[in-house]
This record gives sequence, structure tokens and C-alpha cells, in this order.
Amino acid sequence: MNGMMQIAVDPERWHHFAGVLLVIALAVLQARVGRAGAFWQICWALPGTLLHELSHLVVAAVTGGRPVGFTIIPRRDGPGRWVLGAVTISNPGAVSALPSAMAPLLLNIAAYYLYLGWSTWFPADLPHTLLMYVLIYVFSYSSIPSGQDFKVALTSPAGVLLYGGAVGVCWWRWGL
Repeated sequence: MNGMMQIAVDPERWHHFAGVLLVIALAVLQARVGRAGAFWQICWALPGTLLHELSHLVVAAVTGGRPVGFTIIPRRDGPGRWVLGAVTISNPGAVSALPSAMAPLLLNIAAYYLYLGWSTWFPADLPHTLLMYVLIYVFSYSSIPSGQDFKVALTSPAGVLLYGGAVGVCWWRWGL
């Protein structure tokens, strides 16, 4: 059977193809939502901001960063500039600064496991497949560290050396 006939016969392949088209449409929409105004841009970013900031909060708590502030209420930060969310930690030391700042990258791992487990949790129909693609898109775009995240990650040179050394040892020992 040729490829086109197989897609027409196999609905799951069609569902995934539709999911890829949906992701492309979401990326185009995200690039253009800013033209509609700050309100719509903030509304669009709210789910991702919540995930992004929650990842900072959880990792800071686990690594001893002692989070003392959490907000996803947008505030102006100069003309035409907005801060959509923030987590404040009181102990950004060698152990907590870098992982707390780079915590949103863990959302990619969550997106991967969401993808792996989806078919065991939900039926393989079109609406559920499209929902999976939307959620993976939100998790993925939320995982991008901000400029401020990079600044915080580099506030503790000892932490950079600690985690860089740990990665180096793992790479050398196990070839990871």
C-alpha cells in the first residue's frame, strides 16, 4: 500500500499529522499575538508563565533555595516591557541558584513523559491527540529560560563549578 493510502486508512497517523499542523498554527499565532496588544499577549502567555514559575518554585524548595515570593500577576517594567511572573528565593547559594534558575528546562522532560503516557491515559481519537499536542507545545515553549534566569544561574560561581564538575564527571565516567 502506498504512503497516501496508508494515511487515509490509518486514523492515528492522520491525528498526529493534524497535531503537527496545529503546532505550526500555534507557533504562527504566538508570533503574531503581540500585535493584538499587551492584554492578549499576557492572556496567551499565562498558562506557560504558570508552568515556568511553578518549576522555579518547586526546584528552589527542593534544593534549599527557600522561596519567599511567587507571582504570575503581570507588572510593567518600563515602557512597553512586562514581567509576567516571578519567584523570589531567599537562599540562592551554590546548591540552589543554578538548578532553580534553569528549572523550566525540566518542563521538556515532563512534555516527553506526557507524550509517552498519553495513549495509556486517553483514547487515540482526534480531540485527545490535538489536546496532547497543545499541552506539549505549552510545556515546551514554557521551558525556555529567560535572560533573568541565566543571570540568576550565574550568580553563584561555586554552583556553576559544582554542577559543571558533576556533569563533567558523569560525562567522563559514563559517557552521558
